[in-house]
Amino acid sequence: MKISLILCTKNRLKEVDIFLKSLSKQIYQNFELIIVEQNEDKRVKKLIKNYDFDIIYLTSKIGLSLGRNKGLQYARGDIVGFPDDDCFYPEELLYNVANFFNKNKYDILTGKTIDKKTKKIVAGKNIIKPQEIKPLKISGSSTTLFIKHNKDINFDEKLGIGSTFYAEEENDLIFRLLKKGYIGYYNPDIIYVYHPPSDLDYSNIKRAMERGIGLGAFIKKNINSLEGKIYFIKYNIIRPLFGSLFHLAKLNFIKSKFYFYKFLGIWKGFIKYNRIKDDTI
Repeated sequence: MKISLILCTKNRLKEVDIFLKSLSKQIYQNFELIIVEQNEDKRVKKLIKNYDFDIIYLTSKIGLSLGRNKGLQYARGDIVGFPDDDCFYPEELLYNVANFFNKNKYDILTGKTIDKKTKKIVAGKNIIKPQEIKPLKISGSSTTLFIKHNKDINFDEKLGIGSTFYAEEENDLIFRLLKKGYIGYYNPDIIYVYHPPSDLDYSNIKRAMERGIGLGAFIKKNINSLEGKIYFIKYNIIRPLFGSLFHLAKLNFIKSKFYFYKFLGIWKGFIKYNRIKDDTI
């Protein structure tokens, strides 16, 4: 079982080198890496000369989802994965991925993203124990997302870093696949990826807004479904605002401000997303 890894990268070099080193140490070596570079100086193209595993090098315009879609056109594996350009893998990760798909019926596999030093979960916190993924229980991040390769895999290029709406591209993809009848599984025990703890930085208001804008667009896109209406009640009305008030009551002003700006971002993305005009995927 061959695994295709699609790495879209911009403004990073040292982090990409760390990821490549982690690939060279994988127990399971039946994989290819498709790098989609979005740097004008082609800095990553020079770096990959230091590695002898199977690498396909591409370039694209700016946009995470746009770059991943271009990479998908060249993927030859049975399974596709989408590492971030600042993550790196434990040695057994690809072995665990291949072993899981060989032994199970699932089409989608996700896990948790953790900070290697503290072991804290930095993404994929909605559910914490192994279970099937449902449209109302999507967990994990694109960093830990692996899917059986097929023609239905395509990212909405309006979502994700570098696009109009800055986030939720992976959850949008998983949601659409689940609604088509695909089955997925979340297993943080065997699928975990190391990543800087950026999601734990509650002082980053810009990130709070961007995450919120993406979530609001995702909810608006799916508002006609039952799940979309439940997400609307949960996130546009209850959860972020309650979180802001809860932390305000505890005098944790940093977290309170973070959740308040995420709440504002959700509404901004929800209002800005024109479902009829923009919803082509």
